[in-house]
Amino acid sequence: MPRHTLPPLPLRRGVIAAALLLAALPAARAQQAAAGESAAIDQVTVVGSRARNRTVFDSAVPIDRFGQREVENALASGDLGAALQNLSPSINFPRIESSGASDSVRGIQLRGLAPDQVLVLINGKRRHASAVLDTESSFAGTVPVDVNAIPPGAIDHIEILRDGAGAQYGSDAVAGVINIVLKKARSGGSAAVSYGANHTDFKPTNDTKTDGQTKIVSADYGVPVGDAGFVRFGAETRDRNPTNRAGRSDAGWTSWNATPQDLALDGQVVFKSGDSQQKNHYLFYNALVPLAAGVDAYSFATVNRRKSDGSAYFRYPGDPSNVASIYPNGYRPSTRGDMTDTSVVAGLRLAGGAWNWDLSARHGGNKFEYDLSNSVNASLGDASPTSFHLATFDFKQNAVNADVTRELDLGIGAPVNLALGAEYMRETYRSSPGDPASYAAGPVTGAPPGAQAGPGLRPQDVFDGSRAIRSVYADIESDITSRLLLGAAARYSDYSDFGNASTGKLSARYKLSDGFLLRGSLSNSFRAPALVQTGFRFSTLNFNADGSALQTASLLPASDPLARAFGAEALKPEKSTNLSLGAAWRPRRDTSVTVDAYRIKIRDRITRTSDLQSDAASAYLAGIGRGDIQSVAYLANLLDTRTTGLDAVVNHELPFAGGKLDLNAALNLNKTRIDQARQSSAALARIDPELTLLTDMSLFRVRNASPKSKLVLSADWQAAQWSLQAKATRFGPLKDFSYDRDAELIDGVHAQRFGAVWTVDLEAQYKLTKQLTLAVGGDNILDRYPQRVRQTDNATYGGALPYNFINPIGLNGAYFYGRLRYTF
Repeated sequence: MPRHTLPPLPLRRGVIAAALLLAALPAARAQQAAAGESAAIDQVTVVGSRARNRTVFDSAVPIDRFGQREVENALASGDLGAALQNLSPSINFPRIESSGASDSVRGIQLRGLAPDQVLVLINGKRRHASAVLDTESSFAGTVPVDVNAIPPGAIDHIEILRDGAGAQYGSDAVAGVINIVLKKARSGGSAAVSYGANHTDFKPTNDTKTDGQTKIVSADYGVPVGDAGFVRFGAETRDRNPTNRAGRSDAGWTSWNATPQDLALDGQVVFKSGDSQQKNHYLFYNALVPLAAGVDAYSFATVNRRKSDGSAYFRYPGDPSNVASIYPNGYRPSTRGDMTDTSVVAGLRLAGGAWNWDLSARHGGNKFEYDLSNSVNASLGDASPTSFHLATFDFKQNAVNADVTRELDLGIGAPVNLALGAEYMRETYRSSPGDPASYAAGPVTGAPPGAQAGPGLRPQDVFDGSRAIRSVYADIESDITSRLLLGAAARYSDYSDFGNASTGKLSARYKLSDGFLLRGSLSNSFRAPALVQTGFRFSTLNFNADGSALQTASLLPASDPLARAFGAEALKPEKSTNLSLGAAWRPRRDTSVTVDAYRIKIRDRITRTSDLQSDAASAYLAGIGRGDIQSVAYLANLLDTRTTGLDAVVNHELPFAGGKLDLNAALNLNKTRIDQARQSSAALARIDPELTLLTDMSLFRVRNASPKSKLVLSADWQAAQWSLQAKATRFGPLKDFSYDRDAELIDGVHAQRFGAVWTVDLEAQYKLTKQLTLAVGGDNILDRYPQRVRQTDNATYGGALPYNFINPIGLNGAYFYGRLRYTF
């Protein structure tokens, strides 16, 4: 690929400074905005209230609404998770430095909580979770919804409810709800092609890199059905090349025994830290067909097929995990994920008298096939294959539900909006073993058994489970007076594997004037362990407790006999309470200000234990014939946490330079405290009384894994032919533990402080014709990186990993792109 010549860095900085100045100038000479398209705060929202025609501003809870233009601009790289982080200060989408399944499936965070504590809806219907448990990120042990399996080109707009909503929408809505609404235009279509790449000055190796080349092709089209119906359908493909931000390694430190062959690799880049290679193919449709007066059939579906190639840690030539006749110069295993994700919803909406019915059925499925290439099972010697199938994980969710709404006249001067509903949901989860060579213990003594970057799942370790969930709910809301809105919701859920629970929510909004209101809510939520959490098991290679060596760590279900020997107990549901208080002010039609404070308390939070490893633990494992692993981990209800924070959003619209200018500032402040950590276990003490279920480093990361603040400033100018969008995002300071024993002691843990980082995005659009639009732009155009890790062998693994991966800005540097869109 030829290297592209870019403007020098000072010129690039000058361009963005001029753009931001252009956005700021109108504040000094603003005029009353002309009447036109409704502001986002006046848009009707689906999420947060089942009452019709409830706007974002009038809601009793904080809601963000991002339109199709905003979503498209945020989707420069085609990554929906990154786009959500780009749009909302309350959302982060952290990356992984070097991993297995997490190269394929990554979760989003809302308000600093775990990825499985946010509910995702499509057109108001629950989205299924992934079949893969996150084993390597800051929130290891969670089962997120794979938002990147949703076709980006299918999205009309996105609504984000920043409030607990378990009583309204069910389990997982602890931090809030993200509702993704699909396109529904009855006619016309669009086609787009885009190309982009990372172009960065990588200081650790003093290289200029151009990689991560991404090609996106998409099209969608609408066909009218009758007078009001439609079928909207489309397809999209996205190919992304990998990136690598690893540094040069000190082989004398990172190799197993520093053989001459190992030392010959000194100063070379042999590890990998960056994005995986991916190929994504998407299909979608969204349909509404009127059948009779007051009777509509509807259906929508999404399909995603994804192939990804990630990277594991490098194995040196002299390492016992190598077979020199196969890899005389060492090797870096490549993890391969083949994922198929399918979601189909179909239903009927009926309006009969005062009642409005919504009857629907849905199916969601996620299947993940996990493979390896460029690897070896050293215990098989020269007979070892180099490619392996490690496991297959398959999750399915099927549900039928009925929702009914109506307005009641109770003689209070305003109608009461009543919603009732019931749902039956069945989930199944199955895992299948790898091929025999992936887990075999061969005849070569002293060599680790199983495929490197595995081992594969053994037949005796597979899982086949299912459960049923029954739920009923009631939701009531009314404008008691012209100023006071009150709402209440209650839900009862019964899980066949975890019993039943009742949740509730109270909400209120009071208008002190037409343009100023106070709002608040109090709710509790119940999150049962995901079925995947009860049955997932896998082994990975990771650092030991002090970061001095790599070890095979086995993650086991809590029900596994070996996990029980190390202190595991049956998982319990998480329970949470959410308090939110806020205010919204609209001094004029084109300006709004909202401020909302929140506190989220979670009890019995499900957390992955630390790797339970010590000499005594190794002796115990060897004594029971499990010398193939060096540590054990499992999921347990170990933590009670309290998350507090503040969201503030300011919007202003005004005419400028023959067009319309939207200015926005959004801030999130967030902090998590640990109220209680359950560290002791009698069973674990019998193996090693010095071991605890969570190390101080693990607890430190729970408290500090997300920035304490995030600020997003944006300006969007639209005219007849030109448009320009500029955005600056500040990710606040971070702290993370360090393997460097000379690092600063913070709360009793060796840790490093990482400063705040600004990133700037810019996009310009020009209408070549009425139907053809050209866009060029860049994300992180100033090529910013997180602050580097302390340059010591322990902290960077011999220089291989120069950056800490938890900072949401990522490790790829600047990304530049062009996009051509044709509408018809």
